[in-house]
Amino acid sequence: MAISAFLFFALLTPCAKAEDPDRVEWSTDWPKFRLAEGITTVGLASATVAFDLMPPAEHPNWRGGILFDNWVRDNLRSQSRETQEHAADVSDYIFKGSLIIPSAIDIGVVTLGIHQRPDVAWQMLLINLQSFAIAGALSVGSEHLVARARPYTADCGADGLTRDKNGQPLLNACGGSQDNLDFFSGHTAAASTMAGLTCVHHQHLPLYGGGFADLAPCIGMIGASIADGLGRIVADKHYASDVTLGWGVGAFAGYVVPSLLHYGFTNGQRAPAAGATGLRMLPLPQVYQDGLGIGVAGIF
Repeated sequence: MAISAFLFFALLTPCAKAEDPDRVEWSTDWPKFRLAEGITTVGLASATVAFDLMPPAEHPNWRGGILFDNWVRDNLRSQSRETQEHAADVSDYIFKGSLIIPSAIDIGVVTLGIHQRPDVAWQMLLINLQSFAIAGALSVGSEHLVARARPYTADCGADGLTRDKNGQPLLNACGGSQDNLDFFSGHTAAASTMAGLTCVHHQHLPLYGGGFADLAPCIGMIGASIADGLGRIVADKHYASDVTLGWGVGAFAGYVVPSLLHYGFTNGQRAPAAGATGLRMLPLPQVYQDGLGIGVAGIF
């Protein structure tokens, strides 16, 4: 539901009118980053660091799956150590890359270097920092305060190891500091936050010239956030509900917050990134009887 709502807004939301939709410029209709936002961002970032420095709970406050968790885990988690390791590595790469690479390209290379608009680059950077501070405080704080046991802890033997059907050790083992930091998926929240930021910036600013060129990065980052979440489930690091909430928190922090505070929702025309092309498509996760996949939703 969270991803569907995110895609609905990304495809359909009209926004405050850019003064010149063919140029990268900060419209007078868009409020600039305020002092109060800066203070809040610093506070949230500080809270994230403080939560991260807290010792993890030794005993969980919550065990087991809810809603669709057990069904998804049974059908999607891998029973191969190699596959679990690969899924965990990919999700780590996406998580780390989403924190730096899109911002470095869109803000540093394109907006500051190519378009030579330091004023726009500064506003984008501040918005990005604000969104990540929100997502970070919510995800890291909930991990420590909720203390939900990770799914693999349900299968640990007397030696602390998880094993496949043949008795061979899998990736995860009990007894580590990460055992009770399940709720919710910080990896997924970070990737989804960057997806939201990529979509909202490119929807309002023709960083790549407008049209599909500016829609493509949005599609790519949403796909990356979906892959990140699925990787966490395959590696048995998170339940599906953790991943779903991570997607939702990221969509809120990365897309809804900048729209509410800066770009707007309903006043004016669509930005060229969302409206200049007649075909608009975004990926959607699909659930089938035998597993999961990715489909495409579009407006023609």
